[in-house]
Amino acid sequence: MLADPEERTVVSSLGWVDGGTIWVLDVATGRTRSLRVGDAKYLSLHAGRSGHFAAVHHYDADRLVITAHSFSQPDEVLSRCIVSQDDRGIEGSPSPWQHLPRHYVAYLVQPAWSEFALVTVDTSGAVTLQTFEWYDDSYDKGYQGIVGVTEIPDSKLVLVSVQRSSKPILYDPDARRKVGELVLSESHGNPSLYFRRAQSELWAEDYDTLLRVEPGSWRILQSRKLQEAAAGPAQFIGQFTFNSDESICAVARPFSGDVIGLNPKNLRTKYRAKLGRQPLEVALLRDRRVFARDWKSGDLLQGSLRRVWAA
Repeated sequence: MLADPEERTVVSSLGWVDGGTIWVLDVATGRTRSLRVGDAKYLSLHAGRSGHFAAVHHYDADRLVITAHSFSQPDEVLSRCIVSQDDRGIEGSPSPWQHLPRHYVAYLVQPAWSEFALVTVDTSGAVTLQTFEWYDDSYDKGYQGIVGVTEIPDSKLVLVSVQRSSKPILYDPDARRKVGELVLSESHGNPSLYFRRAQSELWAEDYDTLLRVEPGSWRILQSRKLQEAAAGPAQFIGQFTFNSDESICAVARPFSGDVIGLNPKNLRTKYRAKLGRQPLEVALLRDRRVFARDWKSGDLLQGSLRRVWAA
């Protein structure tokens, strides 16, 4: 779930609910709608800058499309990156890609290989592919796909997340080699990673645990398990996100039916919104309103973070 910097629009796409559509919430009216932007099996959305976001269209592995959008007109495709077995390139103006992530990951079938690959879209409009030499038989490839790539601010390096692994890979796309790895909480999640704007910190979600990490040394500064399981297997947390000034970190907890607001300085619970059902994705506004989507149905859940006095 991604929120417009102007807090007018929230977008989301849950593959098992939305398929190849973008779910759009108008914050002012509370109305939602679904936008058909292609015929993909499912989409994944990626935050950009200056009011832009990208939608990765996942088809069968012989084709990949990435479209550029603005929050002001999410139904309009500003530019399109197409990767097939025969060709790769940009349709439309390359200018929107200046505001979007350069790197994406997907499983692709190409004439010479079939593998997870890094897809790089240059601001000039050039599109390149590369596979990962480190992604070898040491991984259980039936269960451990590559699930994400995160660009490191002011660095040519990226972090690559692997399914059911607590060790994101530090990767150099220019040299095409692994240069290190992080060790998170050993919870074996599908790590979601975010570099804060206001502080030099990497935040990482590892299944049921949220961590603050020091960039460069990659030392864990603090971690906290946020979802306890009364009995049986561990239970995961949902999306985490920040409000616009990063003074609150909101975390969706589908097994607790709530969204909690953490103090970023110490990870203590400062606020809570009891939404009910199973909030999985979340957006947090400046006035502490929260919008979430239910895990199984995709229904809109909403409320406000209220102060709590005991963590």
